[in-house]
Amino acid sequence: MGSNYNLTLQWNQDYYDKLLPSVFLQGAIFLFGFIGNIIVLMVYFFRMKANRDDRYFIPILAVFDLVAGTVASVFYVLESIYFVDFPSTGLCKGLLFAMTSTSSLSALLLIAIAVQRYLKICKPLGDQMDEAKRKICLAAIVIFSIVNSCPVLLFSGNKYIGGEFNGFNVTGWTCFTGSGKYPNYEAIYYYIIFFLMVANILTVAFLYIPIGIQLYRHIKLKDLRRPSMDIASTQFESISESKPSDGSTGEIIRKKTMHASKINFNSMFLTIIIFYLVSYTPTCVFLIISKLNHELWYNISTTEMIIYFILQRFYVINHVVNPLIYGYYDLKFRKDLVSLFRCS
Repeated sequence: MGSNYNLTLQWNQDYYDKLLPSVFLQGAIFLFGFIGNIIVLMVYFFRMKANRDDRYFIPILAVFDLVAGTVASVFYVLESIYFVDFPSTGLCKGLLFAMTSTSSLSALLLIAIAVQRYLKICKPLGDQMDEAKRKICLAAIVIFSIVNSCPVLLFSGNKYIGGEFNGFNVTGWTCFTGSGKYPNYEAIYYYIIFFLMVANILTVAFLYIPIGIQLYRHIKLKDLRRPSMDIASTQFESISESKPSDGSTGEIIRKKTMHASKINFNSMFLTIIIFYLVSYTPTCVFLIISKLNHELWYNISTTEMIIYFILQRFYVINHVVNPLIYGYYDLKFRKDLVSLFRCS
């Protein structure tokens, strides 16, 4: 018994050595996302206290991303350290449940954001998402995410695996989404999860196609108007050299700034959605691959394993990149971020 367990420990150490680069990468991603989302929350709570309609979901998304990114990083680091010797089936179930539910929260909230942007840009005269509707939507997202993830507590757990190491037959325990106790129900549930992930991606994409078209038309129209605007601007500047400026000058500048800010705001949400689509697609693919071939990870080279693991976990990027997007597109966020850390 002791010699068999020693072989398992050596087998596990071998996998840990192979997966060490992915551990460092996951740690770096976690640190970047944790700091970024904390900064977003600090800016919104200390500088943007007034809940603007357009920004209502941003601090909530930051909380969801913070929790989802933390849980996923903890699980993936533990999985890499204890790849074939996972210490506890209870810990496995708890982490997989938390990871599934928090990722679902973030993904579903992006649908809510897409709906809000669609109504604002494509149906500006129709019904909009007021505060009451947003709260109902948020409650529905939380309830659905928890209920939808509950079967993970039943199906997941430590799974017995066997292999060969240094010419010896070895056995171990790995944390897996399907422990094999209810294979038929597990298959049905995880195919439903895959379908929901694809449906989520397609829903967000289809909502943002007309938004993107509207933005494109708006930018093209702006480009067509620019020559006449430049002529008018030149005339205005020559007049202003001979006449004192009045209050209308400040009003023109203010309107142009607000206009540019709105374009940036729409582009910001479009970029968030694009990153969501790109980051979740590999995860969907590898969810199916891992279900079709449970032994895949134990029969490939070290390089292939690292590449596959990075692609399988690529969705975590979605929880990390949003603070950078806010900083790039949201002019007020950028200004308040600077003022938050500026010495008074």
